[in-house]
Amino acid sequence: MGGGWQGGGWQGGGWQGGGWQGGGWQGGGWQGGGGVATFAMRADKPFADFAVPLNDTARYPDFPQRYWDPDLFALTILPEFFTLPKTNPADIYPFAWQNITLLPPALITQNDIDRMLILAVTERPEALGEIIQQDQNLQLSWLQLLMMDASTHPCTFLLMKLAARVGETMMMVLKRQFDRPRPSQVSPNLFPPVAVPGHGSYPAGHALIGRLTSICLDEVVPKRTAALMELARRAGFNRVIAGLHYESDVNEGFKAADKILPLLNLCQTYKTVKAELILRNEWVVDPVAGTNQ
Repeated sequence: MGGGWQGGGWQGGGWQGGGWQGGGWQGGGWQGGGGVATFAMRADKPFADFAVPLNDTARYPDFPQRYWDPDLFALTILPEFFTLPKTNPADIYPFAWQNITLLPPALITQNDIDRMLILAVTERPEALGEIIQQDQNLQLSWLQLLMMDASTHPCTFLLMKLAARVGETMMMVLKRQFDRPRPSQVSPNLFPPVAVPGHGSYPAGHALIGRLTSICLDEVVPKRTAALMELARRAGFNRVIAGLHYESDVNEGFKAADKILPLLNLCQTYKTVKAELILRNEWVVDPVAGTNQ
C-alpha cells in the first residue's frame, strides 16, 4: 500500500490502482519506502537472547500521538465527518455531508473536445513534468511550497492528511452520482500521458483535494494565500491539459472543496489538531523581518 508524498503515491501512486488511502507522503509508505521494512538479525545471536529490564512505564493507554502513522490516524475522522448533523434546518437530508450537492454536468460538446485537443498539442509538452509528478504525489507540491514536512510541522502535516481523507471520500461519493465518461472515452486521440483513473470524471478529484488543501492551509499559514490558490489552480488545470478531465470537472471540484471545509471545521479531531498547531506556533511571523518561521 505504499508510497506517499515523498516516496510514491498514497496507495501506490495516484487514486487509481494506488494513491490516497494510506501510504504516507513522507519517507515512503506505511512501513517506509514503498515496501515492507525488514531488519536483519544474526541467527546465532538473536537480540531476544539479550536480557533487558522491562519498561514498566509502558502501560495502557501508552501509544503516543507521535507514534501514529498520520495516514491511518486520519482515517478516524471519517465517522465524525459523516455523522455531522445538518447545519441548516432547511436542508433536505439529516446529515450535513448529504447536502453537499453539485449540479449535473452539461452535455459534452465538440467544442469541449476541440479545446482539449489544442491543449494536448500546445500545452501538454511543457506541462508534462508537473502532470506526472502531481499524478503520483499530488500534495508533495504543497510541502515543497511551504518548506515543511512531518518533522518540521507535524500538526500542519496531520491537518493536511485529515483534509485529504475527507476530501477523497467525498470525491468518490460525488463521482458515483454522475459517472461522467472520461474525455479519452469520448475522444481516444486525447491519449493521456498517465493512466486514466478507475472512476468517473466529474468532479475532478485533484481539483477538489488541491483546493481543499489550499483553503485549509490558508486558515493557519500566514502570507501564502496567493501561492496556495495558484498551486491548486495549476494542479486542477493540468488534469485538463493531460486529457483526464473537462474544465467543468475542475470547476466543480473547486466548488465542492469550498462546501466541505466548513463541515471539516466542525469535526472535533480536526479542531483539536488545529488548536494544537496554533498552540505550538508552527506558523509564526517574525515581527522584525515580517517573514514566516
